[in-house]
Amino acid sequence: MVGAAWAVAQGAGVPGLIIPDCVAMRCVIDTSRNGNGSATGGEWCNPAGRALGNTPSVSSGQPLIDAYLWIKAPGESDGTCNGGPSAGGWWADYALGLAQRAAY
Repeated sequence: MVGAAWAVAQGAGVPGLIIPDCVAMRCVIDTSRNGNGSATGGEWCNPAGRALGNTPSVSSGQPLIDAYLWIKAPGESDGTCNGGPSAGGWWADYALGLAQRAAY
């Protein structure tokens, strides 16, 4: 189970974004990097091996999930960790990797 399905099953968000428990209240899930599930070891800064998850949509099919969104723009760096540019800088290779590993 990966991506949004994993996040829904966990009732929690994805690395880098704090989301309230979707059991108690409505929420959105950032699917910009969760196409391969959660990053290992709690890595949040430009985690390796990530993929784009569900495309942005307000049709989640889940009663308590209002939307799947790409809150973090694909290719926007978290910082200089893992070879990235400064935080917020564009990282073309990372964006390309996210897209190439996407399941669609």
